[in-house]
Amino acid sequence: MRERRRRLTLLAVALQLSLLAAACRQPTSFGTTAPTAVPTPVLTSVPAATATPDTAPRDIVIIHTSDEHGYLEPIESGSVAKGGATLVSALWASRGYDPLAPDSNVLLLSSGDNWTGPAISTWFKGESAVEAMTAMGYRASVPGNHEFDFGLDVLDARLRQAKFPYLAANVLDTNTGQQSGRFEPYTIVEVNGIRVGVIGLALRSTANSTAAKNVEGLRFGDYEPALREWVPQARQAGAQVLVVQAHACAEELLPLAAAVQDLDIALIEGGHCHVAMADRAGKTLVAAASSAWQDYVLTRLVIDPQSGTVLDADQKLVDVNAPTSKSLPTAPLAVQKVVTRWHERAQTALGEVIGYTKTGVGQHSPEMHNLLVDSWLWAYPNAQIAISNTGGFRASLNSGEITLGEMVGVLPFDNELLEIEATGSQIVQALASAPDALVIGGAMMRGNRLIMADGREAEANATYRLLITDYLYDNVKYPFARFDQQPYETSINWRQPVIDWIQAQRSSREQPLEQLLDPMERIR
Repeated sequence: MRERRRRLTLLAVALQLSLLAAACRQPTSFGTTAPTAVPTPVLTSVPAATATPDTAPRDIVIIHTSDEHGYLEPIESGSVAKGGATLVSALWASRGYDPLAPDSNVLLLSSGDNWTGPAISTWFKGESAVEAMTAMGYRASVPGNHEFDFGLDVLDARLRQAKFPYLAANVLDTNTGQQSGRFEPYTIVEVNGIRVGVIGLALRSTANSTAAKNVEGLRFGDYEPALREWVPQARQAGAQVLVVQAHACAEELLPLAAAVQDLDIALIEGGHCHVAMADRAGKTLVAAASSAWQDYVLTRLVIDPQSGTVLDADQKLVDVNAPTSKSLPTAPLAVQKVVTRWHERAQTALGEVIGYTKTGVGQHSPEMHNLLVDSWLWAYPNAQIAISNTGGFRASLNSGEITLGEMVGVLPFDNELLEIEATGSQIVQALASAPDALVIGGAMMRGNRLIMADGREAEANATYRLLITDYLYDNVKYPFARFDQQPYETSINWRQPVIDWIQAQRSSREQPLEQLLDPMERIR
């Protein structure tokens, strides 16, 4: 009985406390039912707290890279290791730059060409590079011309995979003429309390730098009109400071920056030409990184948080290298785990040894060039002449064992061989008018004469069977599609004959590959 009375007493106390709390609350209305009026308690007058806006200048650090080309691991050159995602992220960490920290004042950006390069990235069509860049803390990138190398379906898969946007304000839909929905024109990122608008520009000549089928339905517009259209919209959306990331060479960016001084863009950064620079056009800083994370641009902006005015700015180029005589700096764990996993996958898929070279074979040596086109004719004897562009060679063969993975890095693109028919005069015309150097197999040019492998001059009106890549055929810079509108698709990947030929030679320390290569220069 006492226990029951004690419980009732406790309930009574609880009810009184509940009523007292209700009396201290302001009435709240839900729906249309009027609440019961309760007396407003008399409170001692206390001045309302007034939030004082923080007007102290804010500094932000922008780290810019470009043309990373999937070099997740450093490039070893003699006694020095250069570039690579693991080395550069290790150096950033050692210098206190952490783009992923909650209160970080660091903004990490790229101007594109993120993945086509060594086998660790190319073989997996950029999946490894995007995962590594996400782990490194990138906040935005731009679709470089090599982002289209594996076609639009692969590109779309990479866009879905990335935890950061790919920006391109000047990529238009050919049907509507409007900005392509595949890419965002800009993004706004808050860094140290400052809203930074980042606008992307794709390479204006992208359509001439990849196979036509890879950019079907897309048009790449001029830079200035795109900026004039989207800068006001980014500002209206809240951007206080504007930064442009462009997959364009520095020589294009300086006049662009001068032409858009009225838009008050703080920084324009680019790449594509693999030439690093840091300069200024008027009040706009202009910079470009080279490639493979071998350097980066470090820009520090001091911003008035109220007006968004840039109070102070400086930038510098920073090289990325470390001596191989010591242990290389360790990358942040998240980055290292990603790269290690993809390294192991690449080794499993492409670690097979196919040959041996004692001295190595240079990227643009006559031996390397002839290795490609001569192997085509060896594997496909139905053709008489083979032609390739030198831009497809992306690395040298290092001394020692040659693996499948190394050959993928040397010839990373997924080109296929086409057989076309062309007259002797047409072939001479194509070689003479080519916008860049072409490599010839099965023939050579002497002056304006085409000399066949048997020493006879090609007849102007005679028809010859010619092997070229689908890249050369589809690219409007070259005339090959006009010579033969019904090419024969061999379905042969352009690097496969090279691999097959090297394997067939059974090169070794006693008989290295370079002794078996034709050193005759056949470039036009």
